[in-house]
Amino acid sequence: MTNFIEMTFEEADEQFRFIPNQYDEFASFNGLMYETYGDEVEAVKAFDPAKIWMYGEGDNGGSYIWSGWGFVNRLGYFLSENPVPPNTTIQIKISSYWFYCKGCKAEIEDEDQLINEKFYDLGFCPQCATVEQTKQIEEKE
Repeated sequence: MTNFIEMTFEEADEQFRFIPNQYDEFASFNGLMYETYGDEVEAVKAFDPAKIWMYGEGDNGGSYIWSGWGFVNRLGYFLSENPVPPNTTIQIKISSYWFYCKGCKAEIEDEDQLINEKFYDLGFCPQCATVEQTKQIEEKE
């Protein structure tokens, strides 16, 4: 059985100590993220598997960092000084789901995915959806 732990980026960095990218001091996340290609990914592959973390997109459109090696939906990697305990998965939420409204042109972050579930298919936020579109959504509920 695997233990599942959620923590903030700051908590994970304090406990596991992310290692700066030695190939690119200007890498994302204040120089901590490793790329998914070239020398950087080769360095990640050669590292202790218990100290590898993957940054990627979640199924809900948000982005996360997970302990361990991963390939699907990956955006980058992190390496840590301290290993993740065996049979443990750690998840760090970085961002929530967001979408672009065709009406007001806003990029809307949707923490609870309420807007997504009801309005995303329309392409409009609740303020820009027409009365008819809103009625269609209410009929589906």
